[in-house]
Amino acid sequence: MSKGGLIIRKNERYEISLPARARVAFSHAELVKFSKGASSKDGWVDVHLIDFSTAGIGIVSTTFFPRGTLIEIEVPEAGEESTDVMIRCEMRVMRVQMTDRRPAYLIGGAFTEMTERLEEQITKMLTRLDGTGGEDA
Repeated sequence: MSKGGLIIRKNERYEISLPARARVAFSHAELVKFSKGASSKDGWVDVHLIDFSTAGIGIVSTTFFPRGTLIEIEVPEAGEESTDVMIRCEMRVMRVQMTDRRPAYLIGGAFTEMTERLEEQITKMLTRLDGTGGEDA
């Protein structure tokens, strides 16, 4: 939404910094292929989660994902020994912009399907970001 050149967001965004990983969603795997060595054998690339809202997320990636591409995102639980995933979702790439400080891309995406499970994961994450804690935080 724009008002006189000013972008007004419908959802509050939280600036964060968390390691994550991304890959092209199965439904777009034939449309977007990485060059050899750009990703792991199963297609995952390391990214960094930089913002979060109820509508989508922002990541920084050294791998380019074209606008419109469906990608899967996983954000692991904190802790070196944890194998649990805090957020697992699919998002559509809405914007891509090269960063000016390092060879990387700022990628903004919107969640594609708001499942009950994703709603629970979003609520849990927002509880952590708000600092309100909760028994699982």
